[in-house]
Amino acid sequence: MTGPFGFDGSPALVPRELRGYRRFRFVDLDGSLLPTVYSSCGPWSGDGEHAICADGGDHAAPDPQCGCGLYGWYHPSRATASSGFGEVTAVISAQGRSILGDDGFRAARARVEAVALPFGARFRPRECARSRQLLGARYPHAEVYRSRRRMVREHPPVDLRELGITVRPSTVPRYVRSALGVWLLGILLIYSVALLPSGALSRAGPAAWLGVLGGFVLWQVLLVWLATRCSDPPRVRPPRR
Repeated sequence: MTGPFGFDGSPALVPRELRGYRRFRFVDLDGSLLPTVYSSCGPWSGDGEHAICADGGDHAAPDPQCGCGLYGWYHPSRATASSGFGEVTAVISAQGRSILGDDGFRAARARVEAVALPFGARFRPRECARSRQLLGARYPHAEVYRSRRRMVREHPPVDLRELGITVRPSTVPRYVRSALGVWLLGILLIYSVALLPSGALSRAGPAAWLGVLGGFVLWQVLLVWLATRCSDPPRVRPPRR
C-alpha cells in the first residue's frame, strides 16, 4: 500500500522545521489534544510527538508504502473540516525524516507550535480562561490564541518553492461562501413575493410564470453545482496520527 495521494512521495531529511496545520480534538478535562483519527494512540505530548505506525507495522514512520506518520497540511485553509464539536485548529512544526506530498507532509517528529481555542469557548469568558490554562499547562511551548484568524496571521504558511512545492490554498471556503450567498438570495426573492401588490400574481401571464419557473430551476442547479464543490476531491484519506 502506498501513501495517500497528496501526502505521498519519497522520504527526505528536511534540514529545518516544516510548518503545517491540522485538526485536533480538544479534551477539556485535562487540556490534551487528541488526533481526530486513531485517537486510541493517545494525545500528543507537550514536549513533541514521535510517529508510530498505528496499523502495527514494524517499520519506521513515516513509510512510503504505508499511510503512517504525523500529518500536516501546508496551507491552513485545508485544515478547516470539522467532524465534531470541540475540535481545534493547530499549527505544528515537524522535523526529521519526512515525506513531502503535494498538499501536505508526513513527519517522524512534530510539536504543537500554536493552537486556537474551541469555537464555543470564545464566547464564554470563564471557559475561555480555563481552556487557556489547561492548554498552557499541557503544551507550555505552544502559543494559545482565542482567534484562529489571528493565529494564522501570526503563523502564516511557509514558502516551500525551494523544495519544489507550491503551497496552494483550498477553494472549498470560497465555494461554501458562494453557496450560502446564492441560497440566501433565492430565499429573499421567494419571500419578496409577499410584497407584491394585491392581484399581481393573478394578472401574471404565461411568459412571466415560465420566467419564474426557469429562475427557480436555475437557482436549484446553481446550488447543486456549488454544493459539489464544497468539499475537496476525495484524493486523500484522513490523517492517521
